[in-house]
Amino acid sequence: MIKELLNERAQERYGAFVGAMDVVEELLVPLEKLINRMSEKPGKAGGWRVSTPDELKGMLSRARNELSGLRDKSKKYEAELKAQEWGA
Repeated sequence: MIKELLNERAQERYGAFVGAMDVVEELLVPLEKLINRMSEKPGKAGGWRVSTPDELKGMLSRARNELSGLRDKSKKYEAELKAQEWGA
């Protein structure tokens, strides 16, 4: 019975983990739209920018690649993650 509860909890945690990755992926869409609306020149009112739109696009691309890699690894180990207890 305890093993069944742990297994159920592991499945719930895996589902929450996948759900969190989905949320992050969804949040990257409006971020991409914002970056695409940015101009190369800062605003006239003393505006400043740490990163250029191209740099931000590169960061966004790397974030998507990392998220995709994490998703691929989670699928590879899905059965294992669902079958065992996760750390606290």
